[in-house]
Amino acid sequence: MVGRPEVPGWYIIRMDFRGKRILAPLAGVTDTTFRRLCRENGADIVVTEMVSARGLLRDPVRSGRYLAYEEAERPVGAQLFGADPGEIAEAATEVARRGFDFVDINMGCPVRKVTGGGSGAAILANPRLAGEIARAVVRAAGIPVTAKIRSGFGTEKETYLAVTEELFAAGIAAVTLHPRHRGQMFAGTADWTQIAALKRAFPKGTIIGNGDVRAPEDAARMLAETGCDSVMIGRAAMGNPWIFGPFPAAEARRALILRHGEEMFLRHGEHGIKEMRKHLVWYSRGIQGAAAFRSELPKVTDPDSFRAVVGRFF
Repeated sequence: MVGRPEVPGWYIIRMDFRGKRILAPLAGVTDTTFRRLCRENGADIVVTEMVSARGLLRDPVRSGRYLAYEEAERPVGAQLFGADPGEIAEAATEVARRGFDFVDINMGCPVRKVTGGGSGAAILANPRLAGEIARAVVRAAGIPVTAKIRSGFGTEKETYLAVTEELFAAGIAAVTLHPRHRGQMFAGTADWTQIAALKRAFPKGTIIGNGDVRAPEDAARMLAETGCDSVMIGRAAMGNPWIFGPFPAAEARRALILRHGEEMFLRHGEHGIKEMRKHLVWYSRGIQGAAAFRSELPKVTDPDSFRAVVGRFF
């Protein structure tokens, strides 16, 4: 019978993941600037973009750019992906050395570039490997370890229950379930009944729900319908760092957008301003005149042009 095994005595949980609003790791989005904005607007926990364990070990300077963070973000976790238990364990040691509060293992990314190497959602096809990876990371890290999973790798067999059993047996502090299988990518509807089933199977384990939370009321509904302990919000936070708390007035939104661009410029120069173009697309969603506004964005190349378009539109 599936159920949460006892946590090994050598593992000490030093962080409570229950009752939290968590910013999901999003490649190309959740850098240190955006994470801090989300923390200031109600996110309780934030996580870095996913980082290749192998890449971090081979080129810690280059991969380490994704691990930049500021004290104001705490508690902040670093997400790693890989398929080799030893590599991920060694990379987790480096994450702990850099002062992160916890490490998250990516076992859910559906992108072929990741799964083709046996990482991400591909791990779900082998629950025993998931346990081996988790066990190695927990023993090496010395800080809490979490994992983010999907329902399964293929459409025929959902493995999330078996994978979670292996993860909790290894000493994982919390499991996040995005209830879509790998083949769905982000299409269709997230099956929240699977989150509820996971919580019923592991009533003493910390289960974090993720998927199709597009507004604060969705988060409340997920908690009520599934019994999960916390909610993780991903794509809905893009252009909406206020999703974790009260939605501000227009002037406050404009001030935050301007600050976002200014801090990106200070950190990355004009490249940071160009990176802001995608954020401006997201910030403008649902606002009248957004299509015309987006047509102006290729001309946004420096702080002056950034402030000008933001001032006119927002």
